[in-house]
Amino acid sequence: MSVTIATLSFANEEESAFTLLQQICESSKAATDKQLEFSKLHENIMQLEGFIWFLDADEAGAAFVLESLSSDVVASLNAAYSAWATQLEYQFAHRLIRGEARLSEYPFYERFAGLVTCELAMVANSHPDRILFIGSGPLPITAIHLHLQTGATIDCVALEENTVDISRQALEKCGLNNSVRVSSEGDSSYDVSTYDLVLVGELAKSKKNILGVLRKHSRAGCQILCRTSHGLKRLAYQQATEQDRKGFHLKQEQVAEDEQLISTWLLESAGSAATDVRLEWLREIDSETATQLLRLVNRTLEEETTIGFPGPIDDETGYALLRQLNADVESGHRHVLVAYKNDAIVGQVILTPNSSPNHRHIVELTRGTIHPSLRGGGLPLRAFYEVARKCQELGRELICLDVRAGTHAAMLWQYFGFKQYGSLADYARVGGKRYEGLYMAQTTEELKHRLNELASAAANANPAKQRSAVT
Repeated sequence: MSVTIATLSFANEEESAFTLLQQICESSKAATDKQLEFSKLHENIMQLEGFIWFLDADEAGAAFVLESLSSDVVASLNAAYSAWATQLEYQFAHRLIRGEARLSEYPFYERFAGLVTCELAMVANSHPDRILFIGSGPLPITAIHLHLQTGATIDCVALEENTVDISRQALEKCGLNNSVRVSSEGDSSYDVSTYDLVLVGELAKSKKNILGVLRKHSRAGCQILCRTSHGLKRLAYQQATEQDRKGFHLKQEQVAEDEQLISTWLLESAGSAATDVRLEWLREIDSETATQLLRLVNRTLEEETTIGFPGPIDDETGYALLRQLNADVESGHRHVLVAYKNDAIVGQVILTPNSSPNHRHIVELTRGTIHPSLRGGGLPLRAFYEVARKCQELGRELICLDVRAGTHAAMLWQYFGFKQYGSLADYARVGGKRYEGLYMAQTTEELKHRLNELASAAANANPAKQRSAVT
């Protein structure tokens, strides 16, 4: 049975839509098992694209489809589209090698030309000499357009080792073998440190691992472009997630329009992104600030349960907590340091002076969090300078905190000089498990000394990163 787009008047034909999607999953599996001709899979994929174009502008209909499909079905559709795209490239590459086609006759030649044009516009302020494309297939069409539009030699890392030879033959037939070079060396063994621009392809897996390699080894100033997908276009291409780009700040995004399927992120390393972060002690928490603080906390709670809640906080609870926090800030009972990146809050820490007459020398540090995109960028060092200065201003001589044992946060506090003075076995209970907690402290003077040590070490490693000492 063949389901055509003409039947998909979505208000009345929801069942037809899901029949089409199920058919595509089944045809992909059959084609993979050699039980279905590629022409049939091609027909179904063209219907999938038509379905996406048909419904993508209808936000309600698109949302209904995405909410109704299981993650397994979406993954099957992604696999079907990937298998079809790879086979299409294989077939056309063989035609090129045999002299039966010209490169410009590739069915999606213009689509990729337009995509690459949009992507290069995102880095128009730079002039990359060395460009790497990660995730090429049998026909490295993206790399070809990168060369044609920049004039640079493009290096490719192929998705599969068995595509390298056919890619090289196709490039040689087109006279591009000296301009586009293809190799296959796995996701982490190739040297990324010599490139000015790296583009991570949509079919490249796993983006989390690839971006992890780039975060650790790419050169300073290297531009990172990473393809992803949005909305109903996720049915064709797998969506890269915010967790995938951990350690990178989203500097800019090109969102697919019209008959493009692929969107692209321009990523900035946490270290570079943190250079223009602004730190500020809040005087009040208005509605916009409250919304941003709640968003930051919930983003942290998506991955961690170490800041007092087992998961993201609902709006009613969150805003109630922030109203109380605002009252404490306005009365001086608590002090909130926030980090702004382009007017968006990307970090916070709370200082609570002890109000007991016998303990007025103590301040408690709580709820320190940084957006994942800026972790590893040196922001805690800058924040602790502000904490030390605030403690001096308040006349507080001892800084205390508590933290779950064995966490990254515990290691971070230790790195900044906090020392354990106690522990509690039954510190936290999350998901039926009990966690040990550590109680840590150091004096304000000790913190200042540690910060100056760290700043001195950073300055010796990189003179451009010198920072004035706390006095």
